[in-house]
Amino acid sequence: MDKKKKRMECLVSDISGWIEGIQKIPPVLSDRAWKISALSFFALFLGVYTGNQTDSISLVLWSAAISLFGFLYSVRLLYCGEKGGYETVEGTVYELKGRHFMSRVYTVGIQMEDGRKTALLLDKQYQFQIGKKYRFYFNRKKQNVLFGIKSLDAELNLDSFYGAEELE
Repeated sequence: MDKKKKRMECLVSDISGWIEGIQKIPPVLSDRAWKISALSFFALFLGVYTGNQTDSISLVLWSAAISLFGFLYSVRLLYCGEKGGYETVEGTVYELKGRHFMSRVYTVGIQMEDGRKTALLLDKQYQFQIGKKYRFYFNRKKQNVLFGIKSLDAELNLDSFYGAEELE
C-alpha cells in the first residue's frame, strides 16, 4: 500500500507540474500550436478519407506524414513556450513602410520603452496600427531580433516570427 501511495503522489505532482508549465505558455504560441494541430488533423482526416475512397495507399501515407510533421511542429511550439525558448520585443509602432507595395513583407518601426528604435521586416498578413503597443514573439535560435529581421529571412519565412499581441 505504501508503494502505491507514493506512486500516486508522484503522478499527481508530475501532472500538476505539467499543468503549471502549460499555463506559462504565451497565448500567441498556444493559439498557433492549436491551429496547426487542428489543420493537421483535418489534413489527416481528409487524406485518409480520400485515400480510402480512391484505394490509394500512397495518399493515405502522405497525408499521415504531413499530419505527423504538423503535430510535431505544434508540440515543438508548446515546448518552446513552456521552456521559454522565445524572445520578445515590446514597443510602440511608430511607422509602417511598404504596406502598399507589391511585396510580401513590410517594415514595422518599433520604439521600445527605453527609447531605442528598431525596424522589423514582417509578413503583410499581420496588421499593426501606428501608436499602439505590441509584444512580438521570435524564435531565439534563428536570429538576434534586436538587430532587426534580415530581409531574406522574412522573404523566405524561415519560422523566426511566431506572432504578436496587442498590449493595453
